[in-house]
Amino acid sequence: MTKDEIRNHYRALRKELSPEQCIYYSQQITNNFLRAWNFNNQLIHCFLPIHRLKEVDTVPLIKRLKRNNKICIPVSNFDKNNMTHKLLNEHTQFQDNAYGIPEPVSGEDVNVEDIQVVIIPLLAADQHGNRLGYGKGFYDRFLTQCSPDTVLIGLTMFDIHEDLEDMGAHDVPLHYVVTPKGIIKTEHAQ
Repeated sequence: MTKDEIRNHYRALRKELSPEQCIYYSQQITNNFLRAWNFNNQLIHCFLPIHRLKEVDTVPLIKRLKRNNKICIPVSNFDKNNMTHKLLNEHTQFQDNAYGIPEPVSGEDVNVEDIQVVIIPLLAADQHGNRLGYGKGFYDRFLTQCSPDTVLIGLTMFDIHEDLEDMGAHDVPLHYVVTPKGIIKTEHAQ
């Protein structure tokens, strides 16, 4: 299967999920994440979910991580095909962008090289850390700017896919993949 065929397959699977399944899987992913890691005093990048696309609901995870860490949220620039990052605080206000992605409309800018952990939305991933998103390349460009020591963790509603082929040289592999069933540590983990 090509990347586009795999992408379409997982989009269709996600579309079939009931609201109850989305809530349950998101809770399992959050629980698995929090059992595996106890980050403290880290700067963590985390996406906010696009609910209409049935992405993993990261809001409970962000609330837990925010107790002992700084959290930054991406802001997408569709003209330049890149992201900036805003520090989350108690005054942060959000607005959906043109694509329905909730983003901070205010806040302190974050230097990408200072981010220590990146939590990434996935359609699919394999055991090697190859990942498949929506195909726009936002995370590919962002991850190449991160420090080599940055921990890369993907979240997906589904089990690991068989080997994802057709991956490009620009694709940055994950260190870990969190699913509702558990955590996969890839050969790229530090």
